Amino acid sequence: MTSRIKANEIDALTAGAALSINATPTFTKAGTFSDTLAVGANLNVTKNIIASANVNITGTTTLSTKLATSNLGAGAVLQVVSTAKTDVFSSSSTSFTDVTGLSVAITPSSSSNKILVSVHFMSAATGANSPRFNLVRGSTNIAQPSEGGIPSSLHLNTTGSNPARMGSIVFLDSPSTTSETTYKLQGSTDGNSFVVNRRGDSANKTSISTITVMEIST
Repeated sequence: MTSRIKANEIDALTAGAALSINATPTFTKAGTFSDTLAVGANLNVTKNIIASANVNITGTTTLSTKLATSNLGAGAVLQVVSTAKTDVFSSSSTSFTDVTGLSVAITPSSSSNKILVSVHFMSAATGANSPRFNLVRGSTNIAQPSEGGIPSSLHLNTTGSNPARMGSIVFLDSPSTTSETTYKLQGSTDGNSFVVNRRGDSANKTSISTITVMEIST
């Protein structure tokens, strides 16, 4: 037997069996569904819908608020922040120094979540040296090797006569905080100078660099 309900407003709707709606419903109060909710048109939601079974919608779903991050499963991307560096950086420092403009800040929503950091850049030397780069959270080096006398996140073997090298660092970090956290790239050289975003032997051959962070739910 099929039952039909026609109403301008239903205060609260609880359905223990399958419910099909062929027009555009607007839920301004909480609705609880323990069986399939099938909507054949648009769905407008300004309050909670609690469903323990499938919700099938063939139209557009309009939500007045964001989905709660607590309702998302592990591995969901909760937020993305990115910075692009378009100018050229040069340094002759033999100690690690900030690559200016290649940093990004993110505020995790939970201290248990992880941050996926991706840095992509082009670098070269202006002489016979090997630039090294560190991925840094705040003032702490991360993405570090367990061996080596001069450890770094990435070591590029370049010279001034060679084309620039493409550097890429991808690291899943656990900052364990809900405070704003800054990630950045630092570089150093064995001698002479190194550059970022251009070739070592030509100031006219340039590129861009990016650093992107994504909060991952756990």
